Amino acid sequence: MQAPCQSGKTTRSPVLNNFNSIKILLPLWWAGLIACSPTANAQLPAPPGENLAFAQSVIAQGNGPLETPLRGPLTKPVSMGQAMNETLMQSPRAASLRLQLGIAKSNLIRATEMPNPSIFMDNGYKAEFTYRYGFSIPIEPPWKMALRIIAAKKEIKRIDLEIAKALWSLRGDIRRAYTEVVISQERYETLKSLADLYQSLLVTAEKRWRAGDVARVDVYRAELAYTQASINRDQSITEVVRAKQSVNVLLGRNHDLDITIPRLDALPFQLKAEKLSYLPDLETPLPSLNQLLASAHEHRLEIKVVEQAIRAGQASLNVSYGNILPTPAIGVGSSVVNGPGLPPDATALTKNNFHGFFFQTFVELPIFNFQQGDISKYRSTIKQLTAERLTQRNIVEQDVVQAFQSVIIQRQKIQTYQEKALGRSAEIARLVQKSYQVGETDITSALQAQQANVQVRNEYLDAIKAYELAYTDLEQSIGTTLY
Repeated sequence: MQAPCQSGKTTRSPVLNNFNSIKILLPLWWAGLIACSPTANAQLPAPPGENLAFAQSVIAQGNGPLETPLRGPLTKPVSMGQAMNETLMQSPRAASLRLQLGIAKSNLIRATEMPNPSIFMDNGYKAEFTYRYGFSIPIEPPWKMALRIIAAKKEIKRIDLEIAKALWSLRGDIRRAYTEVVISQERYETLKSLADLYQSLLVTAEKRWRAGDVARVDVYRAELAYTQASINRDQSITEVVRAKQSVNVLLGRNHDLDITIPRLDALPFQLKAEKLSYLPDLETPLPSLNQLLASAHEHRLEIKVVEQAIRAGQASLNVSYGNILPTPAIGVGSSVVNGPGLPPDATALTKNNFHGFFFQTFVELPIFNFQQGDISKYRSTIKQLTAERLTQRNIVEQDVVQAFQSVIIQRQKIQTYQEKALGRSAEIARLVQKSYQVGETDITSALQAQQANVQVRNEYLDAIKAYELAYTDLEQSIGTTLY
């Protein structure tokens, strides 16, 4: 079973000599094994060119993608609650939303504005010999400013609710992005475990082939399975990096800044004190659907925004009613009359120069414009918003029902996996692996058992991700946290 190579040494795989170097030398081992085997030219096909190219790229890079660590330098883990708080405090999206309140508050300042006084001059030179100088002051009824201030406050409250709604939606975005990081990390660990198992299976196949227990094709099957698992593992690293960069962007950090997210098995203990459920607490029942619907009708910001818009529209309608009565203007000033020259026979009592004061009033008559346009507009707006309130309540009810049922489904699915599938699948994979090592099963059964185990674990992770997304949607639908 051994043949001399050009070096004069017998053919021996580097996998057996150096177990730790298999990640880098596996493709080269394939090429060397075929070149040194006496039956290589007669029985075995040439290895794929991708393996040689991959080996060259790994050697050129030194510690290449296979040696790239999943996490950077050890830093303090960022919990979900910390991520949410940091997003609301430092994210540029949150800052932009909060600044909208200042724009809304400017309406309150505008509501206190009053009409400006005016100065006028009337010069009747040579025609009337009358000269008048004075100023006019609009006298606005006090209820007009009061109504404007009330309307401005109602609008500020509406904008405040709009900001709260957008921030609540941003909270859901960071929770979904955080979920992507957690699940991608777990997928990496699963694929890494699979690659390690295939590596062990490859070593076992190599030993059994050396002993003459199995055919050479078992080695190639194990090697191919390990290569595929390594490719998937390396690709999962990129998914982890992408998910972490997305979280960094939402947090308002630099995208390439290192961030440490706890593993899934550490989250229940870390988040328990924060009352942020990640994995379902199977011992605590969910609130009933009727309780969730009542909570949604009370807390859902979409409903509050519409209700506040109705109040703001009613306040604007009152402003229009108040503007029907005109704003009078009062003018006062000095009046001088310099008549034409006196005749020669005028006596000393004859005068052609008079000085005095004048008082005038301007009042607009609401005949053609009595705010009929604004009144009609706000009445129609209030009517539409009243219907919109019923629409939003209907939408909220649908959102709650769908999210609640999704949480129930994924909660039951996770419970089934935890109680039945995960342990049984891992035990089957372990026993089949052991059976192949002692020669009781073939390599096909061993590979299928490992693939089935990984599939079960991936489906479990899919259930966790679906549960977390459904849980997030449920909190978004009721407008507050569940616990």
